[in-house]
Formats: sequence, structure tokens, C-alpha cells
Amino acid sequence: MSTVLVVDDSKFFLSVLTSKLKSAGFKVIGAASIAETREILQTRRDEIFMALLDLFLPDGPEGEVVDLAISHGVPSVVFTGNYSEDTRDRVLSKQVIDYVVKDDPSSLDYLASLVHRLDHNRSIRAMVVDDASTARKYIVDLLALYQFEVIEASNGEQALARLNDTDNIRLIITDYHMPVMDGFQLIKNIRRTWRRDQIAVIGVSSSGSSTLSAKFIKSGANDFLNKPFLREEFFCRIAMNVDLMEQLDALKAAATTDFLTGIPNRRSFFERALPLIAAAQRGQAELAVGMIDLDHFKAINDTHGHEAGDAALAAVARLLVSECRQTDLVARFGGEEFCILAFNLAADARDAYFERLRSRISDLSVEFAGIPLRLSASIGVSGNAQAGLDGMLAEADQQLYRAKQEGRNRVCWLD
Repeated sequence: MSTVLVVDDSKFFLSVLTSKLKSAGFKVIGAASIAETREILQTRRDEIFMALLDLFLPDGPEGEVVDLAISHGVPSVVFTGNYSEDTRDRVLSKQVIDYVVKDDPSSLDYLASLVHRLDHNRSIRAMVVDDASTARKYIVDLLALYQFEVIEASNGEQALARLNDTDNIRLIITDYHMPVMDGFQLIKNIRRTWRRDQIAVIGVSSSGSSTLSAKFIKSGANDFLNKPFLREEFFCRIAMNVDLMEQLDALKAAATTDFLTGIPNRRSFFERALPLIAAAQRGQAELAVGMIDLDHFKAINDTHGHEAGDAALAAVARLLVSECRQTDLVARFGGEEFCILAFNLAADARDAYFERLRSRISDLSVEFAGIPLRLSASIGVSGNAQAGLDGMLAEADQQLYRAKQEGRNRVCWLD
């Protein structure tokens, strides 16, 4: 949990902002003066992720708190009830992240969302591509101020090489005019592999025009900025594009993840299993598909309630994830039914593999409201990759039915 230092001599504003940040999952250290802030920074600096600073304090009427925070290397956002162009320019010259006017309740929401955005940025890599070292350094410094991890490239060819060698690059800022490979060609090459929702690319150019902007977008860029640009506009465009990618990530996760257990759902299983089945059909790997159904599960719901049943399902999902190999696919198909695709599993190892899973489920002890819930599972297995995914699932279902008919808590399988 990240910790935010909030400095404001208004008890009301400090209380409201503290409440908003805590509800968003942050720890808050509050201070009402420069003296308190100095003591906190001297004793608890290592805890603090960033600071929200009131510009005018009783013992620092000229914004001295900003210099104090920056001297301790604390990323800072300034807020104030008074706005003027001179004050804004003076504050932003100190390399603070942002300057916010607290003139209505929406400013509090903006501050909370800004803290959330900056916290998330620490886990994102960005790349700046520009052959002009001065221009490149300027954007690198801005992104670092905004808490991104930043790497650099001096042309499109170098950028592609670093993109292929570096994980988790989600944002690229690229200039247009560059030797070896210009911004347009770079974007076209990026889009051959990565979609707009996977990597956001923002084009920049000092020779900007509506025609150039349109050409960037048509080439595959998410956005475009003319140089020179205001820092606030730069940060807003960055936040907008990264926010959009994360929202799309969340939607995709919701569509492919089982809400109760947190493991992939049936849809995700099919998407990920099809290429593995194709590899097995080409003789590149051996695999097996297992259908797992918990025995007498209705009795748990009827006797102890659906919350007990949910606890049992979540426990089984955790067990399957921990017991299966990283190369295996584990999914909940619905109700009390799970499915496993064991990839690169030799035929002579299948029986022992699924028998071990059956045994682990049988040994699993789930306690709900002080009541132990005993579980067992029947498993049907198919190793016939030539039948295709639908065929393997149908065969595994048949074997599952057989396991139920033969007394449950057993594995039945078909080559």
C-alpha cells in the first residue's frame, strides 16, 4: 500500500482529501505546517511515495513547502485556492508534477485520480524515440517525473529492437523526422505486432499540421502532439491514453476471467487452447484434456448455503492452480465443473497426473463458518488430440459420466 503525504493547514480539506485517498487504497500522513512536514520528511521519508502540498501555509506563505519536499526527492503535486499565471509559472518551474486549483469538489476527485494514476505508472515502461538528444531528454524527464520507467531510442530501428527485447512497454512517444527509420515507418512496424490497446503510441513533431496529425493516426498512432506543448496537455494526453488501455485491459479480464474463482473462464479456455491443440495435431506436443466435476456439490449448497458452495469452488480453483504446471490451462466451465488442458504431457503420465489431482481434491479440507466441508471429484480425460478441441471435450465428458456411474471420486480416461 503506497503512502501519500498531504500538507494543508485547513483541517476540513485535509480530512476530506485523506478520506478520499484512504478509500482509494492509499495510506496517508497528514501535516498542517512546514515544521510538521520537515519532521515527517526527516523521519519517514522512505515510506512516502508522493506529496500533495498546499502552496500557502502559515509558516511558509511563499510556497516554501514545495522546495522542502523537492529537496527530499519527493514527487509533488501543488494545490492552492488562489490561481494566477505568475504563480502557476513559478510553481511549474520547480518541476512539480501538477498544479491544481482547489476551487470546487471536483478538484478533490482530480487529485485522487492523479495519485492513483501516478501510483500505477510506476509499473509501466515508456519509450521515447527521437534522434535529437535534447528533445529526447526533455520528454524522458517529463515521463520520469510522471513516475514511468523510461527507456530511450534514437531512431525507429533501434526502438523496434528495444521493444522486442524489453517487457511491459505500454507507451511510446516518437518523433516524426528521424534517420534510418522515421516515425511513420516505426508505427507501421509496431502495429504489425501490437494493437492500439496493447501499446499506446503518441506522435510528436515540431512541423505539425492537421495533415501530419491525420497521417500519424492513419499510420496507427493513438494520438499526436505538436511541439512545443504545454506540460499539462502532455500529461493529460498521456493519462488519457494509458487510462484507456487499462480500461480495455479490465474489460478483457472481466470477459475472460471467472468472477468467483479468479481463474480463466470457458471463453478464455477456448481462445488459449485452440493453438495448443493445433500444435499437438502437428505432432509437436502431447496433451490431455480433463473435465473435473465436484461430487455431490448440490448437497453442500442445500445443507450449508450457496456461500459455502462458493467457498468450496474457490478453494478447489486455488488448489488446481497450485498443483498444475505453468504450461497447463486451468478454467472453470460453470457450476461445479472445471477443465484442465495438460500441455506436453506424455501418454504414460496422464493417469498419474489426473489421479494426483483427484487425490488432492479428496484430501482438501475447506472450513466455512466453522463447519468442515468434505469434497471429492470425478474426472474424465481424453488424450485424442486428433479429435480436435470439441471432440476431446466430448470424449472427456463421456469419461466423466462413466466415472460418476462407477461410483464417483475416480478418474476415467480415453486415449
